[in-house]
Formats: sequence, C-alpha cells, structure tokens
Amino acid sequence: MNYDRLFQNRYWLPKLGEITLSSLLIALISGILIIPGFQSAAAPFKSLSALVNSSLFGHFLHSCHAYAGDVFLAAMTLHVIEYLLKRAFTDYRWQSWLWLVILLITGIAVVFSGFLSLGSLESRDAIQILSHILNILGDPGQAIKRFFIMPAQNGSVLTILLHHASTFTVLALVLTYMHINRLKADGYAFYYTFVLIALIAVLFPAGIGTHPQAELAVVKGPWYFRGMQEMLSWLPVGLSGIVFPISFLGLLSILPVWPKRQNLLLILIFLLFLFYLFETLIATFFRGAGWQLIV
Repeated sequence: MNYDRLFQNRYWLPKLGEITLSSLLIALISGILIIPGFQSAAAPFKSLSALVNSSLFGHFLHSCHAYAGDVFLAAMTLHVIEYLLKRAFTDYRWQSWLWLVILLITGIAVVFSGFLSLGSLESRDAIQILSHILNILGDPGQAIKRFFIMPAQNGSVLTILLHHASTFTVLALVLTYMHINRLKADGYAFYYTFVLIALIAVLFPAGIGTHPQAELAVVKGPWYFRGMQEMLSWLPVGLSGIVFPISFLGLLSILPVWPKRQNLLLILIFLLFLFYLFETLIATFFRGAGWQLIV
C-alpha cells in the first residue's frame, strides 16, 4: 500500500505534523490568556468554575485550551502512526529517533498533567490511580510522586499545575524545535486548526469535570486514559501500569537499531496499540456503575 499517498497533503487538510504544531501553539496561547482569570492556582477547580461562569469568553477560552490539547494529542498519535507506516524511522539515527520518542512522552505528559491539575473528581481519581502505579516502583516511584503529585494527596494540585504550565510545556517546545528547527506553524495549517478548535468550542463547550466532593456511580477519565483504567480493572497493576507502557515505548525506541527485526517490532507495536484502543472502547461504551460490564 502507498502510505505516502495516504498521508500526503490534501488540498483541504494540512499535514499531521503541522496540525500537531498548530494545536500545541493554540493550547499555549489560550493557556496564557487563561492565567489572569485564575483567582487561586492552588484551587483550580474553584477558579475554573468562576472563569467559565463569569463570561462566554472565559468559557470559550477554557474550551479552546481543552480541545487544543485533545487535538494535539490525537494529531501527534496519528503522526506517529504515519511515521511507522511510512518507515520514516529508517531515516533517523538512533539518538535523533530517541528524542522523538521522548517528545511523544512529553506531549502525553503535557496534556495529562493539564487534566490532573483541574482538581475535579475525575482528575483526583486519576491521581490516585497514578499514585498506586508509582507505589509499585518502590523508592524511585516515591521520588517521582514527591516531585510531581505528592501535594495532591493533601488536596492541592499546585505542583502538577506548575509542571503542566512550565516543565512539560517548555520541554515540549524545545523538543519540537529540535525536531523541525522552528516553532512557527504553516499559516494555513494554523488558521485551519484554530477554526476547527474554535467551532468545536462554540458548539460543544468543554466542561471542567465533576466537583471533587460529589459522588458518581462511575468515574471515567479522558479518552486517552480510559484504556489504562480498563486494563487496571482486570490486570495486575504492575502489568498494566508499568510493563505495558514500558514495553510499547521500548519497542518504539529500538526500531532504528534492530533493522533485521523491524517487521516484527512494528507488528508488536501495532498489536499493543490496537489492544489499548480496544480497551479504551470497552471503558467508554461498555462500563457502567461500579465499572460493571454492560452487555
């Protein structure tokens, strides 16, 4: 199959890499504009509630920021699939390819930390899940937890919010510049992505989640985290939370250095990806109250 033709630039659709960069810039700009509306960075749920209820523009800004993160993560995932199908990794030295894998991890961290810093019931539940996974790692896991999320155990997500707004975002911008030697998106791609995100924000205003003190029959995280929730519901924590992601990233990292086994590696990578996608679909459509299976 001609994958170059499949992913080529259509007359109406920008390239995936340009959409990824454009959505990252839109998320950055909208995030900066949201900052003045925060009454207290240590209580983001209360501050966001005030922001989205204060004016239509405040709600629009929040929606643009939220959807820009979703588009960024989705476009980045499709861009990785494009690279794999086109075997673009054969054009990279291992060190350069490894930086791209780190960029993928950082991109996920940018979006996920933004969700964790909302202070909602869903984000608090995700923090507990992440803490439980890190406990499996012993002392290294405790060190990671203290650095990124330990304050959240006492009701504050300030540290996570700061990492989202600074550490992960700056690192993502630096790695993006290393990848394409620029941070300016193609003009058409930027406007196309902005119009798309703005339309979604107007038609389907993004919520901020459920109040942290509320009770829900079932608590589901964002679409990219539900596969992990589903795996944790029936697989050991170490296997689903540690082995699975390390295996996927490890296979992805060694693609350029094992040319004789690239076909096997690609098959394993896509099998893991499809498995996670399958788990995400089950969690989204077939899990109800108490995480019971709906048939």
